[in-house]
Amino acid sequence: MTDRARLSKLESYTSSNGTEFLGSKDFPEALVASILKYDPRGILFGTSEIEIHPSESEQMRLRRILDAKLRGKRVLVCSGGEDKLVPYHCSEPFLNFLKTATSSWYSDGNVYVEDNVYAGVGHAYSEGMVKDTTKFLASTVASVTSKPTSKM
Repeated sequence: MTDRARLSKLESYTSSNGTEFLGSKDFPEALVASILKYDPRGILFGTSEIEIHPSESEQMRLRRILDAKLRGKRVLVCSGGEDKLVPYHCSEPFLNFLKTATSSWYSDGNVYVEDNVYAGVGHAYSEGMVKDTTKFLASTVASVTSKPTSKM
């Protein structure tokens, strides 16, 4: 939303070069509070910048959240490369963090991240996205049904 405010040249953004946009009349504190509570980026980083390579102490803090929210999950992200409403470059820092974490210091979290960007696709659910989503769901179901169940 900050990127949209910048591109729209909202006064609440331009008057402070974005530093006072969060909490302004265009992005009120109640919305900030909701994002901090429900949005993955907000839950992990609050309103701070995303750190792709966090320090060891920050990794420990993030690990507790990732364990509670993401451990053992599979994530599919489908983005239109030409999406003007939700440009990929806005999600890219968070996805880079997530992919880096799950392939290095949080690899034991058993999180699978598939991040697909579709060239020539705007803010739409394309045929390629349908195909990849179907494949992702089928492989997810297959991985769950192939695991042995424990008897009680």
